[in-house]
Amino acid sequence: MTRAAGLSAALLFAAALRPASAAAWPGSVAGAVAAQTRIDVVIALRGAHDAEIPALLRAQNDPASPLYRHWLTPAQFGAYFGAEPAQYAHVVSGLRERGFSLDRLEPNRRHIIAHANAAVVERTFATPLDLRAEGAKRFYANRAEPRIPADLSGIDAVSGLDDFGEHHSHLRNEYEIGKRFSWAPADLAVGYDLDPVYAQGLDGSGETIANATAFAAAQTDLTGFESAFGLPAAALTTVNIDGSGGKGSDSESTLDVDMGTSVARGAAFVQVAGADARNKTFDDIYSYIVNQLGGTVHSVTTSWGTCEPDFAKSPSFTIDEMLFAQASTEGQTWFSASGDDGVDDCPNGERTVDYPGSSPYVVSVGGTNVTASIRDGKVTGWTSESTWQASNSNGASGGGKSVVFSKPDFQTQLTPADGARDVPDVSALADDVNDGVWIYLHGKLSDGWGGTSDAAPMWAGLYAIVLQKYGGVPPYVTLDRLYALGAGSQYATAFHDITTGNNRYDHVKGYAATAGYDRATGLGSFDGAGFVGAY
Repeated sequence: MTRAAGLSAALLFAAALRPASAAAWPGSVAGAVAAQTRIDVVIALRGAHDAEIPALLRAQNDPASPLYRHWLTPAQFGAYFGAEPAQYAHVVSGLRERGFSLDRLEPNRRHIIAHANAAVVERTFATPLDLRAEGAKRFYANRAEPRIPADLSGIDAVSGLDDFGEHHSHLRNEYEIGKRFSWAPADLAVGYDLDPVYAQGLDGSGETIANATAFAAAQTDLTGFESAFGLPAAALTTVNIDGSGGKGSDSESTLDVDMGTSVARGAAFVQVAGADARNKTFDDIYSYIVNQLGGTVHSVTTSWGTCEPDFAKSPSFTIDEMLFAQASTEGQTWFSASGDDGVDDCPNGERTVDYPGSSPYVVSVGGTNVTASIRDGKVTGWTSESTWQASNSNGASGGGKSVVFSKPDFQTQLTPADGARDVPDVSALADDVNDGVWIYLHGKLSDGWGGTSDAAPMWAGLYAIVLQKYGGVPPYVTLDRLYALGAGSQYATAFHDITTGNNRYDHVKGYAATAGYDRATGLGSFDGAGFVGAY
């Protein structure tokens, strides 16, 4: 099935399965949301010509097409794929008249970031907002399926009417400082054959990597990491979404930028960070990266995700899938950690996968364990690589088949004939028990960090190097190119094919790594020199 069919299925699926009544929410009503409470929302409008997106991507990927490598800006996307101008203006004026403050009118003419007090939100969408309790968890939620008033026709989805759903980070840590080996940037350079790439002057210079995250990393910690390991100073820009700080840990964001700069030593970073990990907050984060950074930032990493079948019932699913489709037309590639719970991402004792990695517009990155030769505390060579698995660690490479998306065209040749989008696409080091990496957190070095949160920013860093090679212009639609390399004669030089281990987790039967593509490690990890040369 083409990406167009995948997008349509996603939108219909989400629309059909949103919670329709209080009975759909867990727990019990504990009160009413106060009328003056600020409610932040992300609003998505129906656009035009969505069915033409796959044809555009094929043309942008085809050297024989006049549209080859002609990537859209967010404004260009909006001009053709956005809502009709009159309808868009009608919705904007209608929201303002009803009392909404419009925080960002995105250039794609599809997404509106707004807020209003609870009384306005309830009147507009014809549903009370209840405070609810499920054990120790407290949240608010719409009591009924929201109804779109006639003067706001054209709105396709609204997120923020509840704060129940959250994303989770994909990191692990076995902290035993000084007691065992952890990988430093120089070790990664040897193990993943990056030194020959650096010798060519390719280190991501001139490129910027975006990180979609919650709870921002500190510039002082990134500076400390670079100083400790002799890396050049990297610019780190922070964009705070829905305020700054938050009550969560910044260890995930710190791991992301440290691993990104470990590979792309010359790249700059922009972290678009929420003050919480709610679904609506990530809708806002994704929209900012696609709409405000699109056209200039082409490599994006995220180590946060959520259970695909549950998330597909939410309006956020509709909102996000629109954005990832748009990102592809801009030449913006997203690398998403596939999850650390093997085949049981939800976890519910069943085979489930993680979103956004399951999107056919996102590169899903799984995890491995690397065996290397080590001398005097330093890696001297890559020996072998296996699936990150729970039998000898505390997590496993996320992987399996989507229950939402049909098989995209780029996967038909190499992946199982299961009719579904399979993940992961690629993989890299993630085992924190047998490997682990160094980061610099809260003013000091910390070892033993892992999870597919290691792997996704490594791939985003590698792609920044590829972008530098091509003068900052994305050369291909990345997923199509990855699978073309996987099917071609350069596969063995560009990838480490992982053929051992499996991603069983918590008694749920996993998938075994095999020659070529598998649902434990995808196409495998990368050989830096071979991959950059082949790309």
